[in-house]
Amino acid sequence: MKIIWIIIGLGVALYLGGAKDVLIEHAGKFGTGIASLLLFFIILFSWNLLTAPAKLQQEADNEIAALKTKLNNREARQSAMARLWALRAEGTEMRNQKVVGANAAVDWMTRFENWHQRVLAEARTVSPNLRAWLATLDHRVRPGPIDLPQAATPEHNTQRSCQSEILLRIQEFLQAEMLHRDIERETS
Repeated sequence: MKIIWIIIGLGVALYLGGAKDVLIEHAGKFGTGIASLLLFFIILFSWNLLTAPAKLQQEADNEIAALKTKLNNREARQSAMARLWALRAEGTEMRNQKVVGANAAVDWMTRFENWHQRVLAEARTVSPNLRAWLATLDHRVRPGPIDLPQAATPEHNTQRSCQSEILLRIQEFLQAEMLHRDIERETS
């Protein structure tokens, strides 16, 4: 866009300023064209020289903002992963509890739903894919540990099986993240 304005400015200066006739008299038409082209590049270079510091500052500011955002996202992600480890421990303890009676099973399922929502919220911070993986148990759920206490109700057994699958998925994801981080440290 600035090239167009420079060309317009040169055209106006040559035709209205009377410089065209003076140049044609001394340098001829070919020389006038060369002088106009040379003047165009001088003005373009001067303009770029004057605006370069502002452009460089803008680029630096944008890069700093991007790095700060990345750092904040990384810190939030690391914090969420730490909370996922804690939620995994809480979920393991909850799954291994002995629940006796239908009323205790209802109480347990309420606590499970609360726990599950907190897991999904932290998983969303870490990765939308992890959240979707934990929210959707659409394939056969892997069996939990064989030494769990007997479930109080069939619904309790189903929820506990889902919780075991969620715990396994959290563990798999977090272990993969640790391995990935260790590999990054070794290669950098």
